[in-house]
Amino acid sequence: MGKGTEEARLDVMGEFPGLCSDEHFLITSPIDYSYNCIAWAYQIKGRWMWPPSGIPAYLDAVTFWPDENASEEVEEFVKAFRGKGYEKCEDDSFEEGYRKIALYITPGTTNCTHAARQLSNGFWTSKLGCSYDIQHSSPKEIEGEVYGEVYCYMKREFR
Repeated sequence: MGKGTEEARLDVMGEFPGLCSDEHFLITSPIDYSYNCIAWAYQIKGRWMWPPSGIPAYLDAVTFWPDENASEEVEEFVKAFRGKGYEKCEDDSFEEGYRKIALYITPGTTNCTHAARQLSNGFWTSKLGCSYDIQHSSPKEIEGEVYGEVYCYMKREFR
């Protein structure tokens, strides 16, 4: 994974202090610049997914967005996930037969900053920008200065 595993864990925990007490926190992939958190939550790997109004961090990345006129407003992200069968739901609790996501915003704005996806084992996974994929216990562990706070949860039937 480039850096030693423990050094990488400490770096990630430095950015996301909530992970320090998360006994289920794992780094699950090496650094990969070809996709971001939205693509990871959308279950696309190898493409950067962001509205065309935003500039991908890595311009040589292959980009994708389902609507050419979308902005970075969080409701545009809700709309994109609705197109994949997701609907807003109450919380992050595990429900057998469903896949959930969490969308994050910067407090005081409606700008989407991140998406996390629930795994079949009930834990959550996040792609940290162009860095690692991680597993964490819940969406709350990565709230804070980097991604802000959870705006909403969405779910769809898992097939």
